[in-house]
Amino acid sequence: MESVRIRPGAELAEAVRAAFEHHRGQVLRHVPDGEVEHVGATSVPGALTKGDLDVLVRVHPSEFSRAVAALRNVYAIHQPENWTATLASFRDPASSAPAVGVQLVAAGSASDALFGPFREALIADPALLAEYNALKLRLDGESYEHYTAAKGAFVEDVLQKLEASGSRPGVVTPEPGATRPTPPGGPRGTRARRRSH
Repeated sequence: MESVRIRPGAELAEAVRAAFEHHRGQVLRHVPDGEVEHVGATSVPGALTKGDLDVLVRVHPSEFSRAVAALRNVYAIHQPENWTATLASFRDPASSAPAVGVQLVAAGSASDALFGPFREALIADPALLAEYNALKLRLDGESYEHYTAAKGAFVEDVLQKLEASGSRPGVVTPEPGATRPTPPGGPRGTRARRRSH
């Protein structure tokens, strides 16, 4: 069973930076109107990570289906159980140092709000980041499934608090009766946004 190894994000900074630029360019060749952002733990200064790069691709809702088809030609499908009408997850099977995940979302959707607001919260709140890092240290060496479930619960709790407070920009309130999309592997997010233009 695959286990998770936690390490400081700074150990991977150079490799992650190069991988992000490579995948940003690759994504934009296939989805030229997309916005590409570095999200996940490696985009948060001082955060611990399991060693992967998370790339967020935002497209206009009307372009979502076309972007899904385009990215399926480049990346492997990942976590299909989390896919919705506004969220699709991919991975690069050829990447390992770091491993690369790509999350495609419809801009402005509830799926979009899984990423940026959480990243912003970690950057803005050192105590929250310390709590998140402590959780990851407790999960070091655990199975990927256990790690994902525990991290996802933490992220969902933070997002619910942000939504309730209304104090963070970029949080999309779902329509009455709607269910918030499941954080893919636990969302990954912060918002030091990098646009494609």
